[in-house]
Amino acid sequence: MSQNQAKLKNQILLNPVALFSSQYPDTGSDERLKLGELWNQLQLLKKQTLEIQIQTKIISRKIGEAKKINLPTNELMHAMKQQSSERKQLEVKIGIIENQILDFFIIGNNKDQSITKPVITSSSSRHTISEVDLDTITICLLDNEENAWNDYVSKQPAASIHHLTHWRDILRKTYSIDSHYLFACDKNKEIVGVLPMVRLKSRLFGDILVSMPFFQRGGAIADHPLIEHKLMKAANEEAARLGIDHTEYRDDIPRDGLPVQSHKVNMILALPNSEEALWASFTAKLRAQIKRPQQLTPKVLIGGKKYLDDFYKVYSRNMRDLGSPAHSKQLIENILTSFPDNSHIIVIRLNNKPVSAGLLLCHGNGMEIPLASTIRDYNQHSMNMLLYWEVLKFTVNQGYNHFDFGRSSKNTGTYLFKRQWGAQPKQLYWHYWLGNTNQLPSLNPSNPKYALIVNIWKRLPVKLAQWLGPFIVKNIP
Repeated sequence: MSQNQAKLKNQILLNPVALFSSQYPDTGSDERLKLGELWNQLQLLKKQTLEIQIQTKIISRKIGEAKKINLPTNELMHAMKQQSSERKQLEVKIGIIENQILDFFIIGNNKDQSITKPVITSSSSRHTISEVDLDTITICLLDNEENAWNDYVSKQPAASIHHLTHWRDILRKTYSIDSHYLFACDKNKEIVGVLPMVRLKSRLFGDILVSMPFFQRGGAIADHPLIEHKLMKAANEEAARLGIDHTEYRDDIPRDGLPVQSHKVNMILALPNSEEALWASFTAKLRAQIKRPQQLTPKVLIGGKKYLDDFYKVYSRNMRDLGSPAHSKQLIENILTSFPDNSHIIVIRLNNKPVSAGLLLCHGNGMEIPLASTIRDYNQHSMNMLLYWEVLKFTVNQGYNHFDFGRSSKNTGTYLFKRQWGAQPKQLYWHYWLGNTNQLPSLNPSNPKYALIVNIWKRLPVKLAQWLGPFIVKNIP
């Protein structure tokens, strides 16, 4: 969240009822009443939190005084732990209600930072209940419950396409990878949370459980944050039973008590209703970069499997040039087969030769581009700029309201490339259970110990890189 967005968020939470009434005077009284109830609950919880903080300070002072005169502190320490536990539970409740209040608004990314009705479902709306009895929640491994699981994912606002069970079959068919899909059921046997976990095992990269590998999202989603924690605890216990090195959860919300890496952000662009409005939102420099390759009269093609060969020629060549192994062609084919209505390939041909391409996935109100490549020899013609313009234009015309550019490390070249289109960073949190080690994993090309391998890979013949790549990349999350 930017500084301006954080400031506006604080302004909303100062008096949301008055602000909502002034911004939306025609809104019905029921909506204002609901907002008022949430506001009153928030004030009560904050008051309780303040009281606990005061009590904690008193207990802390008593512990210090007892230690000075060598008196026992066991009871005081126990009281301190109870206060800490209560405070954490209150903070979770406060976070849920704050997010429910903010769901009445969205912090706009336009120049005047106006408040508008929401167009992107935020992670704040992921939790649909404010209280839960964990004793009534059961955690199970997925067997034949695919339909119930996918129905839950389709209705869960925090879900991504990567939460669907299709990926279990895609990865098994492509790479013979085992999966451990956990779900939570309430006392009525209704699914109230899911956590897809995939096992990657190799001598080079270790034995790990990831949710989800190869993509930026896929962590636990549930009706309540405590259910998500229970799912993750069950996954960690399963990992310990299997002797796995560590688990990795690719989240877009922070979680207490877990080691975390937060150097990645997801770049998301809120879209207008027309391509004309989108074009008008670009800077003159960006429009000039898009027009430049158009002068070469390239051909833009969007479809399915019939463009798979073109896509893979561009993608595998570009990955070789970057020094990274490419996924198998079969993976892309299996994705297109499993999601016939929610996956597309875009290809740009120049002189009847594919020079730029991308894989598109749709879910809910948005579209994402998990794989995109341009042959390096054509970078001078700005073909990648044309590719993304055509992708955004297609997304708008299909009726989606936001576009996911994928993850980037902050302030890197790819980050700045995505920012120029108007994309806003959304913080990602990759949480871990580390088993018998205290060291966070670092499986990425920038790790110095992989520098030699990267340099060697860049020199491989393309055909050899295409053959070897899938054997390696299937074990890299």
